[in-house]
Amino acid sequence: MIGIGIDIGGTFVKLFVLNEKGDILHNHKIETHYAKGAAGFIDELAGFINRFKTEYAGQTLAVAVGAPGDVDNKNGVLRYNPNLKFSDVSTWPIAQQLYEKTGILPRVANDATLAAWGVYETDLRRQGTNVLVITLGTGVGGGLILNKELYQGSNGTAGEIGHAKISFSAKAPLCGCGMRGCLESFVGTIGLKRRALAAARLHPQSELARQISHEKDFKIEAIFRAAEKGCSVALKFWEDTGRYLGIGIANFVLTLDVDTVVLTGGVSGAAPYFMPALKQVLDSQSFKTPFKELKLLVSQNPNVGGIGAALYAIHHAQKAR
Repeated sequence: MIGIGIDIGGTFVKLFVLNEKGDILHNHKIETHYAKGAAGFIDELAGFINRFKTEYAGQTLAVAVGAPGDVDNKNGVLRYNPNLKFSDVSTWPIAQQLYEKTGILPRVANDATLAAWGVYETDLRRQGTNVLVITLGTGVGGGLILNKELYQGSNGTAGEIGHAKISFSAKAPLCGCGMRGCLESFVGTIGLKRRALAAARLHPQSELARQISHEKDFKIEAIFRAAEKGCSVALKFWEDTGRYLGIGIANFVLTLDVDTVVLTGGVSGAAPYFMPALKQVLDSQSFKTPFKELKLLVSQNPNVGGIGAALYAIHHAQKAR
């Protein structure tokens, strides 16, 4: 059996082809092309699937698609997404459209949910019973493994940690979803950039301000570099980031009593700077039991979304046999 995993991001799409042993047979990274609209984008994805249908003729192909936002995992429909820029689609029946063009009905789930399966299969080797995986990127996503199975909830929206509220202030930052005070609005890359610019304006002589001014449209790595150089403003920035993350994680751990939390995504590279404050929040909780044996890990695999989608496609197809 061959698994094809498609991880749709706001900027890039990652495509992976794996066999049942988990060997990567092909991988591609392409820009998320908006110019041809949603229909043209689906045509592009279908073209990849059809290519592999031909290449692996005679073998069973299973496909899974990770889409950012609110996904109806039962019907393969992206119901809502604040980060994709297709103006010609709102409710998007991804599974049906790909089926019409390829003859293969894919599983479609939230991208962080499938990244969670990728972490569970590759980083954890299925060790751990209840796992929360948090993807830190443009958005902040979450995926859950409960009782060793991927858990998507009643409506496919389980694990939306990025839209958990950590502030109810009327001045809390506005999230891409339209609400204020979401975790994502503080620690997603848009929120991080907003906070970094505010800190740079307050401290124009800081290394953080200098690093940001070097780039026309600065990347999060600029804040990493400032922290590496010992900039107190940048170090405080990451300390605050750890505190925000800690509040969000503590709420989920108290609710679900998971045994493992794994951070992944580009922002997780700053873990050495934000992890002490994050752990301090967890250690300060009054209810000690859920946190006493909690494993807090950082995934080093930048491709767990696409790999997880391919592995989950295979896993689901095997269960259906």
